[in-house]
Amino acid sequence: MRPARHDDVQDLRDHRGALPPQARDLREHGEDGRDGAGLLWRRVEALLSGAPRRLAADEFWLYLLDPEMPVREHGWKLHVSTRADDLLDIVDLIVPVLLRHTCDAKFAVDPSVLRDLNGGERHPHLVGKAATIYPPDGDFVAIAEELACALEGRTGPRVLSDRRVRPGSPVHYRYGPFRITSPDGRAPGMIGPDGRTFTSQGGARYLQPPWATDPFGRPAPAEVPAARLVGGRYRITTGIARSPRGDVYRGVDTSTGDRVVIKQARPYVAEDEQGVDARGRLRHEHRVLAALAGTDGVPRVLDHLRHGEDEYLVMTDCGSGDLRRDILDHGPHAARGDSAAAQLTLLARQLLAVLDALHDRAVVVGDLKPRNVVLGPDGAARIVDFGISALDGERPAGATPGYSLPVYRAGEAPEPADDLYALGATLHYALTGMDPVVVDPDRTINRDRTLACLAAAAPGTALRPLRDLIGGLMSLDPAERTTTARRFTAALPALPGRRAVSPVPRPSPARLDELIGHTVARSVAEAPGLCGGPGTHHPGSSLTLYAGAAGVGLELLHHLDRPGVARAVDELARHTARHPELPRLNAALYIGRTGVDLFLGAVGRPAGPPPSDPSPPDGTGDQIGGAAGTGTGHLILAAGAAADGRATDTARHLATAADCAAALLARGAVIGAAAERSRPASSSDAAYELGFAHGAAGTVHFLYAYQRVTADPVVRAAALSGLDALAAHVPALLATVERPEASRRYGSWCRGLTGIAAVLVEAGTAEQDGDLLALGLSGARACHRIAPRMSLVSQCCGLSGIGDLLVDAAVATGDDEMWRAAEDVAALILARSGGGSRPLFPDNTLIGSDVAWATGSTGVLTFLRRLRDRGGDRLWSPPS
Repeated sequence: MRPARHDDVQDLRDHRGALPPQARDLREHGEDGRDGAGLLWRRVEALLSGAPRRLAADEFWLYLLDPEMPVREHGWKLHVSTRADDLLDIVDLIVPVLLRHTCDAKFAVDPSVLRDLNGGERHPHLVGKAATIYPPDGDFVAIAEELACALEGRTGPRVLSDRRVRPGSPVHYRYGPFRITSPDGRAPGMIGPDGRTFTSQGGARYLQPPWATDPFGRPAPAEVPAARLVGGRYRITTGIARSPRGDVYRGVDTSTGDRVVIKQARPYVAEDEQGVDARGRLRHEHRVLAALAGTDGVPRVLDHLRHGEDEYLVMTDCGSGDLRRDILDHGPHAARGDSAAAQLTLLARQLLAVLDALHDRAVVVGDLKPRNVVLGPDGAARIVDFGISALDGERPAGATPGYSLPVYRAGEAPEPADDLYALGATLHYALTGMDPVVVDPDRTINRDRTLACLAAAAPGTALRPLRDLIGGLMSLDPAERTTTARRFTAALPALPGRRAVSPVPRPSPARLDELIGHTVARSVAEAPGLCGGPGTHHPGSSLTLYAGAAGVGLELLHHLDRPGVARAVDELARHTARHPELPRLNAALYIGRTGVDLFLGAVGRPAGPPPSDPSPPDGTGDQIGGAAGTGTGHLILAAGAAADGRATDTARHLATAADCAAALLARGAVIGAAAERSRPASSSDAAYELGFAHGAAGTVHFLYAYQRVTADPVVRAAALSGLDALAAHVPALLATVERPEASRRYGSWCRGLTGIAAVLVEAGTAEQDGDLLALGLSGARACHRIAPRMSLVSQCCGLSGIGDLLVDAAVATGDDEMWRAAEDVAALILARSGGGSRPLFPDNTLIGSDVAWATGSTGVLTFLRRLRDRGGDRLWSPPS
């Protein structure tokens, strides 16, 4: 779980590894990244001509900020679409219009970044959003009309979540969030004037809140789009996939009654430097499939047609499900029991047979991956999606990280052995349920880490032949891949890869200390950039406990004996205390002011002016952004004030905590919605609502801590009742975790079993309640078992959260089993890391280190420190 971000100002630093090499980290180039913004910065700066605007930049966006623009949660906003090569020209036309009005805006920082955003593969809701304008309501129509006129005749990808201001102009509009409004991984919520919440993240179709009136007087769209007939012949019956590049549908040929698949391609999306867009790749796929006519294991082309600017390819239907969906629904093969080896061996043989047939026709797939393996009703595996395949050595650019990317050579002819590496990675996913590791620029490190994860997630003698097969296919030597495939086809034992397929060993105490020192040094090095974020549109994200300076600073306080730490902490505190966004934060613990005040209080620095948006507790029980977290933070602040003899501050913080407790009790939000609903407690939604970040466990945790501090009998009764209700739901969750198809998020701290079990261990220990403690320990063991199938290394939704639970369990029991389990988790984190002998700890989509506590290296550091020290606080001492 990550905090949901503004749908247009999403912090793309979470996906740094997906960007092209030319995308620059502007934080390395002076204040606000000014030097790194390059030509676009200078172009906009020249256009300002002294106008009262502030420029700021990060790696992805150039911000044009108006000091007169009021802070708004949501409203009507504009998006301007353009092709990457036209970005600078479009900015020249946009900025003069904006300077005539009050508004904020942001632009893709350079053409290479816009090309990546328009690609749609990793950030589909950002396609076409080269510029976003945030106007006040009174100026909206005027700005929209002026921009539409100025950009008449310009082209760019359609913004699917928006409406066009007028035909023939790439200016779009929609009603949506202006800044962070929701802390969880779901779409941001907007609260209307009547108190109703409307969830709207830019997606594949236009949505409008019920309270909003279209500024141009247009009626709201119909709830259900009308059925479509493509080319006057093919009736769409259902969707297979949605993508800005074009949707994929199932349908019926009304002339023959045959089932078909209809693939759409939209203009200007995923346009490469040669100008080939999604339509060009669709035409190329048509040529490839025509060359494969009569080949088993691939679809057959039926039609290729155009409707407006879009193009469609109609093919035979190969089956109703793909390999990725099969693994998500039924679990990875390693968890399926005795039949796993036989099932996966059959799949490997089928795919190799299809690949042999394609290679005989001079076709290299180039994009073999789980989603492109279709499992038909007859059990046969087929390969689909040939948009970037090679035909006689010619192919469009493109690759999928972890699958085709390790062997993709831009500008060089592909070879059949390329598909064998992708086959190995695909079989790895089928066996483990995890995509390959892609955290490091060095492909050898990624490959070795992937095989280490394979060994941990698929142990046992029965699976060894498959591990050896995957290891040989994922060799970086094409000759070894080819030899492995031939031996497998001939029913000979696979030769092991050049490196043994074995797990990463548990780190020794000396190794732990080395890892901690290295990670602390990285945090110190990155600390100066943490408070440099520009965004009026994601206020405080660089300051918070969850993602910014407060979380990093609180952890660094545990390492003051390390070089440079004291100075880094002082700098973080100084910049945080005077940051202009500080007063604008709400009262939340993890994503708001309370967490920041914890950090500033810990270093003895005044917290500055009070919040302008105090956001009183909402009664939801949310630890991340709501009443339970706010109350927890104020209990800790009260303890610190009491220790310093500040009686007035102690009373103030306790009063705020009391307000939070009263709000929760008044709303009855003690055991969470899941306990009252008809859905089974084992469902993923119930796990979310029972979890620590957004549900019952977090509420109970706060109320239990409050009664320990205050001895309030009413709150104690509610807390104990909540603990009992929570415990009653845990057995169903434990049973679910053991199923092969159990979602990996069941192991998470924020929305799964890890956070729940941590609360039970803490309360069971404090209450000397053996039943509660035993239930918590059962949860810890279950999370340890599911850990090898979890990809993320972070605290939130990742392995570090499980590691901290196991440390809690080991401290509570003194059990060596729990310490060994925690060491196992540390080894898994190393297997998912980058950086060779000096590992980096981003999540699985990053290259480089994200320093945040919840989603990056600082959270890993917390766990490693507690493992080395055999205990200790997470970030602070719990209130008691």
